[in-house]
Amino acid sequence: MRKYRLLVLFLAIIAVFYFARTVRSFTVQHETRTLKSEHFIVSYTGIYKSEAEKVSKHLEENYSKIRENLKDIEHDPIKVFVYGSQFKFNEATGLTENTKGTSRGPNEFHFVWTNWFNSIFPDDPLKTALHEFTHCVQLNILIYKAKDTIITQDRLTFEKQFDKKFKAKYPRWLWESISIFEAGEVNTLSVKYAKSKNLTLEDLNHGNQIYNIGYTIIEYMTQKWGKDILPKLISSFGNIQKTLNVTQEEFEKGWMAFLEEKY
Repeated sequence: MRKYRLLVLFLAIIAVFYFARTVRSFTVQHETRTLKSEHFIVSYTGIYKSEAEKVSKHLEENYSKIRENLKDIEHDPIKVFVYGSQFKFNEATGLTENTKGTSRGPNEFHFVWTNWFNSIFPDDPLKTALHEFTHCVQLNILIYKAKDTIITQDRLTFEKQFDKKFKAKYPRWLWESISIFEAGEVNTLSVKYAKSKNLTLEDLNHGNQIYNIGYTIIEYMTQKWGKDILPKLISSFGNIQKTLNVTQEEFEKGWMAFLEEKY
């Protein structure tokens, strides 16, 4: 009898889930709509207006803090595109992997509004929005700095030279860890799992472990050297020796000690 009740309960939960998902699929906004705020233009489809409003509000609430943390210079309004499914996101961005967000320059980013109806283990979509916004801020800073070294009147030439330098020189561990930190994306279990692998910064330039442990890199750095070190590190393209006055090996040793103590 007990097994029968558990089975009935399980089937009831599944029925409620599929009913709720069906209702959502019919009631979300199917045509693209736009919300404008002081610094963001949010275009959304496949989600509710109330969810788009949460995105807009959350971005505005964190806009000044993140830009001040990274010493961002003047920033044009940012276009934000929110999708209700991975398929729609991939279709719009041309990406094929299951990434949840992507930045397209300093003034545009796209992301999926993840929830239990479209993802097995959904990320917090508001944190994803801050993550991608922080990528835009990093690019805005780097492009501004690049104007001192890439001398050309032709926009396309400048963009090609900047893209080439960015892809070759700007380390992925820094690109992701700063965005992860500013968005507050940290999970203790994930950190412990990644910590057990004894990863180096070079290891984090490849694969997805950076998403598990990236928060702690900036956490350690800001606790030891202060938050003002972040814009300097961005400008130096992640040159630890030049910015922190320690070798990369010394930094990694200190970071690992920090992980052992806190996590």
